[in-house]
Amino acid sequence: MYSVTHFSLAPSFYRPVYVISDSEMAQLKVQQHQEKLDSVVDQRKRLEDSYERQRQQLLERERSIKSELKALAPSDSNPVKETVEKAVGAIKDTAKKVVA
Repeated sequence: MYSVTHFSLAPSFYRPVYVISDSEMAQLKVQQHQEKLDSVVDQRKRLEDSYERQRQQLLERERSIKSELKALAPSDSNPVKETVEKAVGAIKDTAKKVVA
C-alpha cells in the first residue's frame, strides 16, 4: 500500500509515531513535570534576588536623600547666631559694669 518512496516524498508535516508502555509514559510525564517545577523554582529565586537588590538600592537612596535634606534644612540652633548673642550679652554686661 505505502512504499518507502511514498514516505520520503510525503509533506514535511509527517511525524513519526512512537509507541511506549504506560509505565514509560508515566515516567516521561514525571520527568517533564519535574523539569517545569525546577524551571519555576529557579525563576522565582532569580526574581526574589532581583527584588531584594532593587529594594536595597532604594533604601540606600532614601537614606542618602534624607541625609541631604537634613543638611539643607534650616536648623533651630544656629551656632553662629548663639555665639553672636552671647558676645552681645557679654558686651552689654561689660558696658553696664563700666558705666556703673
